[in-house]
Amino acid sequence: MGTRLEGKTAREKLLATLETLSEPGCLVISLDGIEVLSGSFADEAVALSYARLITGEYGDRYMIVRSPVLEITEDLSSKLERRRMAMLCSSNDGWDVLGLLGAQMRETLALVIDRQETTAKELASLLGIRHNACLRRVGRLAELRLIRRKEVGSAGPHHSYRFFSILNP
Repeated sequence: MGTRLEGKTAREKLLATLETLSEPGCLVISLDGIEVLSGSFADEAVALSYARLITGEYGDRYMIVRSPVLEITEDLSSKLERRRMAMLCSSNDGWDVLGLLGAQMRETLALVIDRQETTAKELASLLGIRHNACLRRVGRLAELRLIRRKEVGSAGPHHSYRFFSILNP
């Protein structure tokens, strides 16, 4: 699929669609029926849209890629990696992360996805790590828009959050 110029047009449509979603909302970019996704199109349409999304410009909204096979997403993954971003991709075989995300972050993300909803305390216990270390991990995953973070209260100066998978079970 496409050239950089076609990608720019697609990006404008993606961002317009993203704005129409209620919050929280998740835009699924389907690659069903696509045989080839060019790197320049993927960068212009998807990676640049995602870069704007993770700045917080679009509020409590998220994006994932849906691809029948992961091979199609290789160029997109490379473009995301160069931009030091990571994005979820669902496929017929489950899910994967496109772009750049370390093993410990992937492990934490996998637990959030498997549990669908959790807390940092629960995750820290499952991972066998300190609560503060877990908070840093889930905070970064939330910044990357790989999970949803919702404030549920506060205890003194500290806020309490629940973390949610953005993938439907």
